[in-house]
Amino acid sequence: MTSHNPSATPDASIVVVHHRGLEHLLEALDALEAAKREGLAAEVLLVDNASDTPQDEVLRRHPTVRRIASVRNVGFAEGCRLGVAASRAPIAVFVNDDAAVAPDAPRRLVAALAAAEPDVVAVSGRLTDATGTVNDFWDGFLTFDGHAFAADVGRPVGALPAAATGKSGEERLFACGGLMAVRRADFLESGFDPDYFAYLEDVDFGWRQWIFGRRIVAEPGAVARHRGGATAQALGVFSRGFLFEKNAFATVYKNLDAERFRSLMPAIVMTFLTRVAEMLFARNAGAAELGRDPYAASASSASGIRRFLGIADDAAPVTLEDPLTVAHLRALVWIHRSHAALAAKRRQVQARRRRSDGEIFAKFPMRLVPTYPGDERLQDEFFAPFWEGAPPLLRSTLRDIFEGGA
Repeated sequence: MTSHNPSATPDASIVVVHHRGLEHLLEALDALEAAKREGLAAEVLLVDNASDTPQDEVLRRHPTVRRIASVRNVGFAEGCRLGVAASRAPIAVFVNDDAAVAPDAPRRLVAALAAAEPDVVAVSGRLTDATGTVNDFWDGFLTFDGHAFAADVGRPVGALPAAATGKSGEERLFACGGLMAVRRADFLESGFDPDYFAYLEDVDFGWRQWIFGRRIVAEPGAVARHRGGATAQALGVFSRGFLFEKNAFATVYKNLDAERFRSLMPAIVMTFLTRVAEMLFARNAGAAELGRDPYAASASSASGIRRFLGIADDAAPVTLEDPLTVAHLRALVWIHRSHAALAAKRRQVQARRRRSDGEIFAKFPMRLVPTYPGDERLQDEFFAPFWEGAPPLLRSTLRDIFEGGA
């Protein structure tokens, strides 16, 4: 490691993106100060993402922190880019603003990446809950429709597989953006997609790196206690659902190779439409009009004729009360408006492909996970033809993933 001379180039630039919550931010920065005393020459960059936090209090307690101000909330993905662009070290470490690192965690991440082969672009750490006793992230997997899950969420740390706490260097499809080290140059060249704002940006980044012929590995000894939920609370269910769905679709649209695009995209689109339809009728009493037969006989033959001609004026209004339904519809509109941008990004990704998805997902199998109410339809006869040409998918349930069930 280099010396702690503030004028020297640091070994690492630790980037913390912040929008809301002074208490958990100060806890995160206190932990990073302790980590810097563990032999790591590091600068800490605080990306102030149009926060509501009094910065004078932050800088009074942490005067060496470099503040990178954004005039508006550009989200986690773009916030990370702002931090890395302003950094001075060859390695950047992302730490969530609601995560308290163990004193040796940043040093372990940086050492693992510095010693790795050149094709390793990022190293993933491990997250627990705030008590340090329950797993939050040690590995994750991708579903066929672009969603992702962490493995063994809620399981006691002592009950995790040996790989979760074993030696470093085990390969991962993606690293968790809440605790990861990346090579600065590679991240600036092909980092988080700024259109993602939040959620799945790290999954998309990881998949693209494998496509480009690079790798991501784990350093299970690098641990942070994660409060979790800070971003979710700030966004609310409406925005979270919107971001999850649009980002999931963008991830598979951009990154699936030609063979898997042909075999999976029909099922992806039909799954999305089925979920929207299920939500419309199951969660919105005001959407009942959508299910009424417009040609059913009525008491008035005149009104029946008008309906036949498509000029009926007595239809009940359709109203939506459920935020999750609206979020999915909003995602559909975003996809509709983003055709050109998504096509351009897909073209760029595929032009740089060095590995097939067959090779990638032989290592990290895709899964089919019924997630939303009504997803039992994915197993019925209607959907059977959609899976006939699909690649093998591991079938999992939410109960398999989350300790104690969903």
